[in-house]
Amino acid sequence: MTYLRTLLMIIVVSLIGGCSPGDSQDNSKMVIGVLLADTSDQFQVYLMDGMKEAADKDAEIEVVYMDGKYDAGRQLQQAENLIAQDVSALVLMAVDSVAAQPILSAANDAKIPVVLVNRKIPHQEHAVAYVGSEDVVAGEIEMSAVAEALEGKGRIVVLEGTYGHEPQVQRKRGYDNILKKFPDIELVAAQTGKWYRNEAMAVMENWLQADLKINGVVAQNDEMALGALKAIEDAGLLGTIVVAGIDATPEALKYVREGQLNITVFQDAKGQGRAAIEVAAEVARGNPVEKEMLIPFELVTSGTADSYEQRYR
Repeated sequence: MTYLRTLLMIIVVSLIGGCSPGDSQDNSKMVIGVLLADTSDQFQVYLMDGMKEAADKDAEIEVVYMDGKYDAGRQLQQAENLIAQDVSALVLMAVDSVAAQPILSAANDAKIPVVLVNRKIPHQEHAVAYVGSEDVVAGEIEMSAVAEALEGKGRIVVLEGTYGHEPQVQRKRGYDNILKKFPDIELVAAQTGKWYRNEAMAVMENWLQADLKINGVVAQNDEMALGALKAIEDAGLLGTIVVAGIDATPEALKYVREGQLNITVFQDAKGQGRAAIEVAAEVARGNPVEKEMLIPFELVTSGTADSYEQRYR
């Protein structure tokens, strides 16, 4: 009977994405709950690495991580669990910007401060702080580099993230800002790859089979860029199409260094993660913090890839 009761408890905990803070927390420490969108995304793994680095340096805090698995309902349930445990602060990377509103409202009602990381949401003035980067700028940097590589003319396709996600909306806005300046660059197709490599590869295969005469691929993250690159390689077209992404993950940097991935834009995942935990810890202590902490995006090409790889070591 005891075994069955234990098994049921394990199943319930797994459904909400991780152990509740009460299962292991040291009551002498402040507990910070972290709500991530989906840790199968490589960028978010590095984001969490930065959070763990900051947490390890602060003996007064304990951090509990929850994986939303890109399910807004799941993330809401996880938030409710953390709020019920009366954590000292929440760090939120929203699965969906609109669906995150109930999380913010519930935390405010419980007088638990919320620090947003990586993704802005509507009415974010009700959060105590935002730590991240300007996704419009990322889109502008990436599309400007693609336009330069194409010498201002050509046919491009765009691989977007999941529709409605804040980075998808803002990076597209950045693309549009730049394309207005280049009338000879034609956008011939755009489709979501949902941030995943395999999804983007399938989309790219379809575009290549449709013979769209593609000169450039602009992907909203590196995972989709690498999926497109694999489809291009399988079609025997490697080196004939400019491919760009965003994040500058270590794997993407390897392809940039080797000249296969032409462009990526560095987003400091570990820096954002570290800063988010540091800000949340200060808020939990009752100290004032800056309302917004912006960490700039940076263009990466084959000549600079090595220096960015060093940042992951």
